[in-house]
Amino acid sequence: MINDIFETLGFKEEETKTYLALLDTGPSSGGDLSKKLGMPRPTVYGYLEKLVSGGLVTQSIHRGVKVFTPESGERIRVLYKRKIEDLRTKEKALDNVIPKLEKRSGLNLMRPRIHFFEGRSGMEAALQDNLSYSNLTMLAFWSIRSAIEATSEEFFWYLNKERIKRDMHLRGIWPPEQAVDVKRYPFMGVGKDFKREIRVAPTGIDSSMGYWIYANKVLFASSSAESFCFVIESSELVEMMSNQHKVIWDISTPITPKQEDMRPFLNDLYNDD
Repeated sequence: MINDIFETLGFKEEETKTYLALLDTGPSSGGDLSKKLGMPRPTVYGYLEKLVSGGLVTQSIHRGVKVFTPESGERIRVLYKRKIEDLRTKEKALDNVIPKLEKRSGLNLMRPRIHFFEGRSGMEAALQDNLSYSNLTMLAFWSIRSAIEATSEEFFWYLNKERIKRDMHLRGIWPPEQAVDVKRYPFMGVGKDFKREIRVAPTGIDSSMGYWIYANKVLFASSSAESFCFVIESSELVEMMSNQHKVIWDISTPITPKQEDMRPFLNDLYNDD
């Protein structure tokens, strides 16, 4: 876990070990630290220089000797916040860059029309494709029980948080045998905060496979038994599936979960702000 955190900040495993060793010893010279780590002095100095430039270690001179002092663990939180702010700034720039890239003839000619995904990691990648967009209304005939079994509760918790942040609204239909208890899965709530409406289809309209319509794409997802997804880019398919969705939507029943059942997810969502 620690290595993952430091890797996100741009530090390699050996640099992380150097920082942790410095926390144990307190202010130290490069020579003393190299003895503790059992590494060559020039190597340790290289790691220390990276930590200094990255803001986790400070350098001073004491009696002509370089002394390295570790910043507190709280400094990591500051660096993380800075990283997040930087990514958000770059994400906004994507709004200007992506349309220009899409207009390049090479991309338009080479883009595949069908994308196939296998296994749990593939299914998660396919389901996250809609997070490339924002400010859309999506339609779904969603076999949610099968989808959760094919991935995980944690993944759908994350997926819904990111969807809401991107202002992606959803009108979802659950097959009757695939409906789930919102108290058990609070991330499946409905209403303004969730930017989602959910209805349950009439008895007899059932399937362990579902589809998700967004932008000019339709995603089809299987159950955990077969574990695959495929995404088709086609305006004509979007139109056909949207019409089918409307027919089922009009004869389906809205779900009305209790506010307290949805609260755990909303608390987590607001805490991110």
